[in-house]
Amino acid sequence: MSKPSSVVGSGFVLEPAARTRLYPWIVGAAGLGPSLAMAFGGFRSQSLVKNTGDPYGYGKIAHGFLEHGFDKLTRRAASLYPHLLALIYWLGGSDRSVVLLQCVLQAGTCLLAFALGSRLYNARTGLFAGLLCAVHPMFLRYVADLHMESLLTFLCTLTVWCAVRFYQEQTLRRGTALGAVGMITTLTKGVILPYVVLFGVLVAFLAIRSQPRNRRTLSAVAAMFATMAVLIAPWTYRNYEVTGGRFVLLTPGSSDSFLRGYVFTRSEFATLSRPPYTDAENLCNYWFRNIARDAGTVWEADEVVDEQNNKRVARDLILHHPIDTIRKCVVGLFTFWYEMTTLKNSLVPLVLAVFGWALTWVGWQRARREGRPTWLLVLPIVVMNVFVAVLIPLGRYSTPILPCLMVLAAFGIDSILSRREVTLSPGRP
Repeated sequence: MSKPSSVVGSGFVLEPAARTRLYPWIVGAAGLGPSLAMAFGGFRSQSLVKNTGDPYGYGKIAHGFLEHGFDKLTRRAASLYPHLLALIYWLGGSDRSVVLLQCVLQAGTCLLAFALGSRLYNARTGLFAGLLCAVHPMFLRYVADLHMESLLTFLCTLTVWCAVRFYQEQTLRRGTALGAVGMITTLTKGVILPYVVLFGVLVAFLAIRSQPRNRRTLSAVAAMFATMAVLIAPWTYRNYEVTGGRFVLLTPGSSDSFLRGYVFTRSEFATLSRPPYTDAENLCNYWFRNIARDAGTVWEADEVVDEQNNKRVARDLILHHPIDTIRKCVVGLFTFWYEMTTLKNSLVPLVLAVFGWALTWVGWQRARREGRPTWLLVLPIVVMNVFVAVLIPLGRYSTPILPCLMVLAAFGIDSILSRREVTLSPGRP
């Protein structure tokens, strides 16, 4: 029988189980508080990053949906994010309503990090993971204006959480849930799709190799892929209708991103000696205008046509300049973690990423000894890192998988503290 709680001095001491039950509330409050403070106070007064409110015109796109429907396929319009904004506007909300929702999503991301840490490791790791996410500048930066990162980060973390649950219990229900969440995330931005597909293939491969063959798992994986196909079919059909009979699975723009990667990974931009978001962007735009002119078209008049033009150039670069293509991908593995607008604000994600990976290494060694499936968190990080490195590897694109890294780092902190506790209490059983 556990001992009753006691009073020490003027402080009330809770039993460990009672403290653990408070962890989700602590994490939720920690996630919501700083994001509200940033969104409705700190963001407008800071000068480290631009605070223009809607830098990519998502609000304008959403209002366009309400006025004349979805009548043109562009890479930003063909995303769930402006559709969500349109729904909020239709319900009578405003940009402030969107920002408030993004603060709630940030708190949800922190709670998901807590859930992942608790499920894979222990409650204290979950607490540390949630708190690390709550104060991480990369998350707080995007809650205050109309960027999709808050929604995308929440959905990516939810996808990983569904994948972990599916791995632990491979049922039709969990396979369907993973397929649904994974495809909703993909429709927001396609960067999560390679991870979901690879995860499904790996689980199916393990099921086929098992003796006897695990038919239940194979059925669950099939349900996952079937759900994804059902959800993407109407989206692709909508694209087909809008473009006058051209097949666009998700959104145009992959070749655009691929070509931009050649410029953004050049040494002067990778080392931040020149500002990427101005100089590199201008060089890319000049390049795309020339590509369109050479093809007899006008750049940005039709993004599907631009995609076809860019795809031809990308194919030629891969075939005739393979070394430069390899260079771009290798450099991109690193710029993915830090390349922002200036050297000053690039140092913040760089230092935090190095800190996170160092702690991950500490936790990894303990996880191997204890037989914990840390690969479930490493896989989405590595897959997205490699996939984005092939395209346009900028620092903000690492944001969606940072919660996974924070969970791994939190287990590293827990491992360090556990060693210290053993050292201080050598006689403890």
